[in-house]
Amino acid sequence: MARRGLAGALLLPAALFLACRREDARIRELTVRAAQADEAAQELRAAWRAQLVRLPRLRVRPPAAAPLAIPFTPEQVRFLQARVNAERDVSLKALLQEALDQDRRIRDLGERLERLGGGLPVPDQAGPGDSHHGLALRFLKGRGIPDDRARAMLAQARILPRIAPGFLVYHFLVDGAYATWVAQGSAPFTPAALNGEEDLERLGASRDAARARSGGLDLALAALLARKRALELEVSQLRLQREHDLEARDFLRAEGEEADRTLGSLHFLVATREDLEAADIVALPFLGRSRAGPGWQDALFVRHLDLRRERILLIRAVDLGLPRIERVQVVPGAFEEGLHYRVTFGPGRMEAAVELLEPDRFRNGKVVFAVS
Repeated sequence: MARRGLAGALLLPAALFLACRREDARIRELTVRAAQADEAAQELRAAWRAQLVRLPRLRVRPPAAAPLAIPFTPEQVRFLQARVNAERDVSLKALLQEALDQDRRIRDLGERLERLGGGLPVPDQAGPGDSHHGLALRFLKGRGIPDDRARAMLAQARILPRIAPGFLVYHFLVDGAYATWVAQGSAPFTPAALNGEEDLERLGASRDAARARSGGLDLALAALLARKRALELEVSQLRLQREHDLEARDFLRAEGEEADRTLGSLHFLVATREDLEAADIVALPFLGRSRAGPGWQDALFVRHLDLRRERILLIRAVDLGLPRIERVQVVPGAFEEGLHYRVTFGPGRMEAAVELLEPDRFRNGKVVFAVS
């Protein structure tokens, strides 16, 4: 049903803006192709605007000026697809998938627009002060057609009384027959919206007089509409930038809290003395201080004690597969029992509590507790 309505919408402006009354098959084909290219271009812009809303939530900075469309790079597609596969948050996973689906739609629309535009002549882009009649006359005279003959051909054409900066004006000259089509291009409104209230017969009969009376108002209206659209885009981009800045602030705050926790924690490993010595993680000589061994690696210290809130580490014999705890040694041996820490045992020596007497010496440090 939507396609049928779209086809009807295409036929109506084709009847309004086709600039030759002769039924020429080639001209009809070119006119329909121009209408389809204009439709694809507007769909592409709409798809990009929808994608623009998602980018800050995905921590992808939007471009300073939104272009017609920016598909994701292959690296971005692979990165986002990996996030989709790994994401457990249902809402974020859906948003990532929507962004990837929209990216595919943008690519398809871009390819369709390229195919349609490949068979069309290069259009004129209307600027301030341009008129449809003036652009058409310049085109015909540029093809070597005398002025009187060109004006006679335009008298048989459907020429719009109003065009705005950004409109694309196509010219078709086939076997002496002339036709033209006006597409929206980069303007914020369609030719039909700008000219929709005009009576078709009045346009043909009093085109020049109407242009003379309302030319200044047309330009003012076009400028106001363009300014309104620019302000809407600016507000939208400011809103998106604010959301991006808030997310960046929260991200930096979380990173700062994580850094504070890391710097304010003791990173430790608890294991039996036998296992530690077998893996060469520590060296526990009979005489002298205990020290790190060849197997000491940062990756081993995956447990943390937040010294901002805690100062006691509880070690249980059952967690280590021991019947009881006889001794807890702290490595490296620069930490002295009774001065820097204290070890107390529970009933039956089934557990041991290591109390850090000077927690500042342990902050952001790596310590092994060797239990025997």
